[in-house]
Amino acid sequence: MSALWIAVTRQCVAAAAWCGALVACAGSSVPPSAQQSPRVPTPAAEPAVNTRFAAVTESPRPTLAALDDPAERELLSACGEADAALIAVATQLADRRSDASGELDVDTISYALRAAGAPYVWPRAWLFNGRDGEVEAAKTRMQRWLSSFSDGGARRCGVLVRHQENTRMSVTAVAVDVLADLEPLATRARVGQWIEVSARLRVPASEAKLVVLGPRGAPRPVPTSLEGSRVRARFNADAPGAWLVQLLGSVDGGPRPLLEALIFAGTEPPRTPTTNQAPGEDTRASDPRVALYTMVNAARVSERGIPLSRDERLEALAQEHAEAMRNARKTAHDTGEGDLVRRLERAGLELSAGENVAHAGSAALAQRALWASPSHRENLLFRGFDVVGIGVAPDADGTLWVCQIFGSTH
Repeated sequence: MSALWIAVTRQCVAAAAWCGALVACAGSSVPPSAQQSPRVPTPAAEPAVNTRFAAVTESPRPTLAALDDPAERELLSACGEADAALIAVATQLADRRSDASGELDVDTISYALRAAGAPYVWPRAWLFNGRDGEVEAAKTRMQRWLSSFSDGGARRCGVLVRHQENTRMSVTAVAVDVLADLEPLATRARVGQWIEVSARLRVPASEAKLVVLGPRGAPRPVPTSLEGSRVRARFNADAPGAWLVQLLGSVDGGPRPLLEALIFAGTEPPRTPTTNQAPGEDTRASDPRVALYTMVNAARVSERGIPLSRDERLEALAQEHAEAMRNARKTAHDTGEGDLVRRLERAGLELSAGENVAHAGSAALAQRALWASPSHRENLLFRGFDVVGIGVAPDADGTLWVCQIFGSTH
């Protein structure tokens, strides 16, 4: 998914993007003092250490030993570059969903990635159940799944094969397209500690920016330097709780997140994924476009905003772009037909506008992902917008390509 805000006038074009998601955890502790008076209340206990959450986030994480299972070796070779964190995630997903099929829950995948110390974004997962020895059949289906998306950069994978006693075989695969790698970044910090972030781009970018979202308040960009492929930034974790660190880059296809990590200041990481539904997810609308219009306005009402009117001109542009993303197998603001600025110009429209794009298994999941992201939520709630057009392009695999274009007619 990706978000874009632009203002289009005869004189200038301004653009900016923020994307992100947060798994929050709050807590604090005060160590007891030997000089405490008995009348002083007992301080909170130290949070229990979550030993299953990695101490460091970094990439890549190469596999340290060759895989013993020939089926795993063959499938991993067909998938992409092996990554130890992705193999760990595949193992966790297989443990949780051993009797499932198809793509798995995105919240679970994202949490498992952070817990494994991986900074990858836009993960995909796939599960196969078949007869033991059906490696070629599994590989054919996996390659079909892999061809359904392309985010650029280097493809990395984790594959786990399990042979069951009833002559059945299961395969779990996790894949990401990597546009940047993160140097080691501790997942725990002291409150008030300065955090140094360093990354290396794997694709050309005209601009890079680090955005942090703390336990409270809005996301904020921090001073970021880009020298060649090296990105550096620094910020202060000045409040206890979870801090989302996200690197954004202007790459081919427009602005998008390149990597992200979670840092927990003065507290421990959560032990399970946190899922927050978007306002309006309980809509009974069967048409995904109608459902998305309902959820967009439910989001605005939830924050005391004014509902948006449906704009047929923006809807036509949004539908065209949703179909373009589906055809290109790519979630982006520009899939080759021009970014939002160009598309508005071709349509003869001069207005301030913003755009959210997503690819998900349903309208509710698309809106949930957009609502969880600070940048997309900013577009959804921006009080300067008064109209919206939504495009939905169903895919053969049952997923939806979604484009929301917001505008101001004032």
